[in-house]
Amino acid sequence: MASTSKTLLVVGSGPGIGRAVATLFASKGYHNVVLIARRDDSLASEKAAVEEAVGTQVNIRTYPVDITDPAALGKALDDADAVFGKPECVFFNAARVLPSAFFEHDVKEIEYDLKINVSALYILAQRCMPHLVSLAKVSGARPALIVTSSALPLQPIPQLFALSLVKAAQRNLVQSLHMTYAAEGVHVGVINVAGQVFPDDPVRNPTNIAAKTWAWFEGGEGFEVVI
Repeated sequence: MASTSKTLLVVGSGPGIGRAVATLFASKGYHNVVLIARRDDSLASEKAAVEEAVGTQVNIRTYPVDITDPAALGKALDDADAVFGKPECVFFNAARVLPSAFFEHDVKEIEYDLKINVSALYILAQRCMPHLVSLAKVSGARPALIVTSSALPLQPIPQLFALSLVKAAQRNLVQSLHMTYAAEGVHVGVINVAGQVFPDDPVRNPTNIAAKTWAWFEGGEGFEVVI
């Protein structure tokens, strides 16, 4: 039987923003947490870190998945839904930072990045949005789809042109989702981290980024936050 507690789904779990967001949301009552990333060993570290920070009240399931494989992603989500029920909040944090130089960068690498940033997000939204729309009709519910982004969509870096262009496509997708579903009560938006993330950076550190994410999530206004 699925749990009745609130569930957070994190796609692209990792030791920076993903961990900080999972920890903060878990501390705020999202006691069911689903973590998806490529590597099983890194997921074990993320699970342990969130449990250490929040305590035993959090229930965590981890799934090592290549999200560019729709069948594998669907299977993981099916299992998580069976355990916890469909998520109330979806946090999409998947990406890879890979230098790309004109015209040495293989087009297959661009296509792979599009699968990570756009296709997988589309599949996730296609699956989750009907439930989020339905949930918006429930008093006190706060359904959300949150995506981490950067300054690259509007300020591309030629040495990272591939990531810049797929992030621009992703932003367009999220903005279209916001324009369609915000009116139905679903909080859809992007957290734009306009620079590198460092633990000791006074602004762009994972803890502050998570706090800004929570503040946007609670307020539910606007399409984006710039950090």
